[in-house]
Amino acid sequence: MSDAPGKKNADIERQAVDRYVEEQNVEQAVQEMMKHLLAAKPENPRKFLLNRLEQDIANESEDLSDSDLQKLFVVSRRITAEIIPQETIGIVISETLQLLNCDTVSLFVLDRKMEMLRLYASNLETPIMVRVGQGIAGSVFNSGQLVNIPDCYQDTRFDKSFDAKTGYYTRSMIVVPILDYDGQSCGVIQAINKMPANLPANEDGNIPKGRRAIPFSRQDEKMVMHLAQHVAIAMRNAEVYREAISSSERATGLLNTIQSLSQDLGTQSLLLTMTMHASKVCSAERSTVFVLDEAMQQLWSVSTDTGAEIRIPKKAGIAGECCCQAKVINIPDAYADPRFNQQIDMATGFKTKSILAIPMFGAEPTDVVGVIQMINKVSYDGQLEYFDEDDIQIMQLFASFVGPKLSYSTLMAKKDTNAMKEGQLALRGMGGEIGTGGEKGDKTRARRSVQTLGSLGEED
Repeated sequence: MSDAPGKKNADIERQAVDRYVEEQNVEQAVQEMMKHLLAAKPENPRKFLLNRLEQDIANESEDLSDSDLQKLFVVSRRITAEIIPQETIGIVISETLQLLNCDTVSLFVLDRKMEMLRLYASNLETPIMVRVGQGIAGSVFNSGQLVNIPDCYQDTRFDKSFDAKTGYYTRSMIVVPILDYDGQSCGVIQAINKMPANLPANEDGNIPKGRRAIPFSRQDEKMVMHLAQHVAIAMRNAEVYREAISSSERATGLLNTIQSLSQDLGTQSLLLTMTMHASKVCSAERSTVFVLDEAMQQLWSVSTDTGAEIRIPKKAGIAGECCCQAKVINIPDAYADPRFNQQIDMATGFKTKSILAIPMFGAEPTDVVGVIQMINKVSYDGQLEYFDEDDIQIMQLFASFVGPKLSYSTLMAKKDTNAMKEGQLALRGMGGEIGTGGEKGDKTRARRSVQTLGSLGEED
């Protein structure tokens, strides 16, 4: 009977302990500590666990340590000092790698014109396009909320197909939105596989680096959130710089075009010159300036590679439709448009992405004299995109300069040809009379007549 109260008290204490363990999630905390211990296999487990606890306690603080603040200051200064877009992207990736001590870093940048995310990564040579909302990075871009995943294979949002395809192992991941000055998402920073500070050497080389990764800490979250603010400023500066450079290049291209038009060039030389200027003005991979030959019902141009003359039927292809209907044709995806002839790409090995065709007018606004056809708009990072309204406006301005000049040059070429033909006919006619009469002096008069006809044709 005397043991009954003691047993009752023990039961109460046990229940209180069980309730505390459940409420504070002690069992999971112990399992996580043991998991980190077994993964690291330190020589002094007690010291390792003590350091781990101290780190967790430090992470609970909202303030960064002096050393972390110093690191963040140095990194932010390097990032915001750069304004060239490609250099800015490279610095953001390399500095984030060092700041977080992780294996890979990806930077997703919003392409406002394409309405897609442009993905740059430390393990990618060229960027790729990603749909807004696609994957974990896409969802973070939409939500504007940080995501920290300690074990990706235990998270249903993680797509394992990339690891299965490449042999890479993704364990930990942190994804942070980049918010513009107005609070709107303009990109995402994604870091993968946080590495331990003193990572032991992988002597056999069979253990993937990702399997030795550890979760990103609360301190990492605070560091990368601060970093994202500076990245947003750097990206905005780079965008302003890129727009300024683009405007300057277009203005320079138009000035060079006007200077070229003032020169006394033949039709073929003028075509080649205008073709080269058109590509620079609009940042196109290729361009062709076609002139309408109404008599032959053809569009003709000159190859910039060989100098050979190119002729196509007036109504053929996209250039023909642009000429006949006197309208602008802008095709963002050539292979999705039934008007595009894919056989040309198959024969040449060239890949056509986007097409812009602009009609050129002569003295009269309804008098189509040719077509400027641009192929594959090239962005600032060398990737292909499509032509936008700004490209259309600048090329219409370009066409307004080039069209009348080409019309006049073609007209002069036709008059020169007609004068020569009239001279040749006159010479044949007079030569027949000379042969009948046998008077040699008439040959001289006939030649003078031909020269007179030629000079009249030029002045006409």
